[in-house]
Amino acid sequence: MISVSVLLFLGMAAGPAQAADHYTSCFTTGASGSMAISGWDTGGRSVPSLVLKVYDEESDGHHVRIRAIAGYADTETYFRWHANYDGYGTYKTIDTYIPAGAQIYSVGVQVATFEGDRLLNSCTRWV
Repeated sequence: MISVSVLLFLGMAAGPAQAADHYTSCFTTGASGSMAISGWDTGGRSVPSLVLKVYDEESDGHHVRIRAIAGYADTETYFRWHANYDGYGTYKTIDTYIPAGAQIYSVGVQVATFEGDRLLNSCTRWV
C-alpha cells in the first residue's frame, strides 16, 4: 500500500510548469500527505505558494487531515487542519499560503488520521 501512495504523491508533485522550491511528504497509519512550496527560502517572511495533498490510505472508517507548520526564531505556528472526508483511496488538494510576518526558518507538514475530532496518529516532516 505504501508503494502505491509513494507513486501517487510523486506523480502529484509540482511539474516543470510550476516547479516547487521545496517538497516533503510523510506517512502514518491510514494517511499520507505531501507539501510543495514555491517562492520561499529560509528566513523569508512569507510562503506565497503552498500546496498540501492528503490521501486516505485505509478503509477503516476514519478520515484524514493535513496542515502546514511554520517555524519562527523561537516558536512554531500550527495552521488549521484541512480534512478529507471522502474515504479510502481519495485525496484532497489544498492551495494555500503562509502570510507575511516574522522570518520563517522552517516549514513543515503534519498529516493525521482522526476519529471525529480525536487525533488517532500523525506524522510531521520539515523542509
